[in-house]
Amino acid sequence: MKENYTFNRKYYESWFCKMFAERSGDMDTFYSLCLQGDIPQAMDHLKSIQPRTGEITAIEQRFTERFYSKDNEEQIASPDSWIKSVILTYHAYFRTVLTRSEKVPVAAAEEHLKNALAPLVQMENTPDLDAIEQKLTLIFAEKGYYFLGGVTPPYRGPYIWRTMESMDYKVELPSGLQHVTVYMLSDFLLEGWISFATCEHKWVGGWADVEGLYCNFKRYGDLQSEEFQISYLKHEAQHQYDYSQFPDMKSTELEYRAKLVELFYSKDHAVLNKFLLQAKNDPDFPHPYASYLIIRNLSALIFNKDYEPETRLWLGIDYKDISASALRLFESRLPL
Repeated sequence: MKENYTFNRKYYESWFCKMFAERSGDMDTFYSLCLQGDIPQAMDHLKSIQPRTGEITAIEQRFTERFYSKDNEEQIASPDSWIKSVILTYHAYFRTVLTRSEKVPVAAAEEHLKNALAPLVQMENTPDLDAIEQKLTLIFAEKGYYFLGGVTPPYRGPYIWRTMESMDYKVELPSGLQHVTVYMLSDFLLEGWISFATCEHKWVGGWADVEGLYCNFKRYGDLQSEEFQISYLKHEAQHQYDYSQFPDMKSTELEYRAKLVELFYSKDHAVLNKFLLQAKNDPDFPHPYASYLIIRNLSALIFNKDYEPETRLWLGIDYKDISASALRLFESRLPL
């Protein structure tokens, strides 16, 4: 009896691990669809996942409440009624564009956002959302917060945080050492549309400009990890280098080059797997589109194919060959 029990237990453990891996992959696909700004398709995928665990049911309920319940109002971590009004106004805009509500064009959703924000900054006659967000920057500063407006393509969506500290790094890139200042950000009130689209399951790791790199500190628990050192630090340092050398470079090529740098310095297939999952042939989304272009161009070099989507085939390639091919693509600057 003991031997039969051991056998059955091992079979169960093998089955459980297989089911866990499949479910994990299903959820990766779900969140990738959210990050592609397609909540309806993400929800369809979520409803298709089997078995229907309590966790899956809870996630579906949370997303349904956020995106499809007219009575739902998000909790804002501030007692300031004006701050709450600003953030809830952006939330309404996020729901419209992320759910493709009544097929409202993004331009029309931005017009509605502008009209809703204007009274809050006493700028009812301005035609310019950028001007409104400049005024928001000043008001939030008076209230003790940093506010960064603008677009995280393809949608509007500011970042609002309270705390910022700086650290200096020397970052090795294919072009040589890049000296950077990293501003560590924490105590966020709003983290753009990406965090909202995933019900705070995913966050933007940070961004770069000519002045420095900005890091969402909670996104990285270990600053010595490959995720921070390569996927954040080298990625964003490459952006800063390209801003200075190629000031007119488009978002897609910026992301394409920074992601190739990640692949070159990575030690295994983990980053490549991430790019395979998030790849989308849609130029409106620079991050997923850059991943798509990378997989397409690597497929031509390694498999002599137009596009190879199968993870198992990539895992069969020695990662050193993938790394070398990534550097080759980076140095060639192929037309995108």
